[in-house]
Amino acid sequence: MKQRIWGLSILAIAGLISAAAGAPPFGYQAVPRDAFPVFDNPAMLSAEVAEQEGVVYDGDAIIGIHHGNEAKAYPITIMGLHELGNDTIDGIPIAVSW
Repeated sequence: MKQRIWGLSILAIAGLISAAAGAPPFGYQAVPRDAFPVFDNPAMLSAEVAEQEGVVYDGDAIIGIHHGNEAKAYPITIMGLHELGNDTIDGIPIAVSW
């Protein structure tokens, strides 16, 4: 009985091509696990205090959320260090992701 190589999947063929090119294997973990720690219920500053302390500057990008009587802003400069956070807004649990 002859073996057939045509049964290779596209993924297997792509893996062979990338290995021949010297690329890391599929599933390669470039960043160590927990390199970006998740934050839980961070301390919030008023916009005025955050600007005075140099946490944010005019023109900085943020992730903003408003619900009920509460509004929060998560600066992208900080989210880039964490990528994921758990918080609450107006008593409701939320996840913030970048």
